[in-house]
Amino acid sequence: MVKKLSPAIFLLGLILVPGLVLGADVTFPEISYFYLSGVGSGETLNVAAGSTATSVEVGTTTVTLTMTAGESITLKSPSRYVMTTSGGASSTCDPPWSNITITSSTVVTVSTTVCTVPTSGAVGGGGAAPLATPSPTPSPSPSPSVSPTPIPSPSPSPSPSPSPSPSPTASPSPSPSPSPSPEPLNLVPIPQLSATPTRAEILAAIQAIQHNITVLLAELAKLQPAPQAKAFTYDLFYGLWNNAEVKRMQEFMISKGYMTGPATGNYYLKTVDAVKAYQTAKGIGTIRNGRFGPATRATVNSDLGL
Repeated sequence: MVKKLSPAIFLLGLILVPGLVLGADVTFPEISYFYLSGVGSGETLNVAAGSTATSVEVGTTTVTLTMTAGESITLKSPSRYVMTTSGGASSTCDPPWSNITITSSTVVTVSTTVCTVPTSGAVGGGGAAPLATPSPTPSPSPSPSVSPTPIPSPSPSPSPSPSPSPSPTASPSPSPSPSPSPEPLNLVPIPQLSATPTRAEILAAIQAIQHNITVLLAELAKLQPAPQAKAFTYDLFYGLWNNAEVKRMQEFMISKGYMTGPATGNYYLKTVDAVKAYQTAKGIGTIRNGRFGPATRATVNSDLGL
């Protein structure tokens, strides 16, 4: 069922899921989130505080925005996925985010392509600068390791006996280390604040925390149990509005390619055409009227394995 909220809505740090339609005059005074279940294994977009729009509709891979003059909304992808608008605008890469700001009505499509990190210094990555400093650290350590090489040469006999013992002990240590390294979570380190932090330091810490929260919320959404399929038990027909069974039937038609989204729960001409196409493909009856009747229900239930 599509949930539509009334006008003059003030959203406080909410997670908005696919199928939710927000009414007129939507304001986000605090950071909120759009969860797109069809992008990869699920992507949670960060909605910047202070964003405004006339209406918002969250799909599985898109966000449809209706906006008037003076309204603006900023979206951030924690996975750095590329976001494009129907007008051709594209997001910018600002590690650890992919950012886009919209000021006019458009449809924002989120792909699974990761944006390219700029070669010049990136902002907002409170954790990006510290990660660069460890790379010079290994370079001094190899230089002293060259000096011990003349030492084993005077005593060749003891050197063979210790060399077999380190080789077995060294082999177990690399084997456990690769297992924790492929971390699926794109978490960033949170900068430590000084006793008298500056505004920039505080904002960097907040941004890192927000990024980690977004990543963890996406992981939490993945752990939600998938809804089990259930059989359609009664007829559906033209004119039904805001109906949960109609929406479930539309989701089936979309998954099979007979209809394009979103699933609204409203049984209008688009749904009639999808049911007709399904009836024709399955050879159901001689008159394809687009009504979701007993024969069509039985065929769909069979396709669902029920």
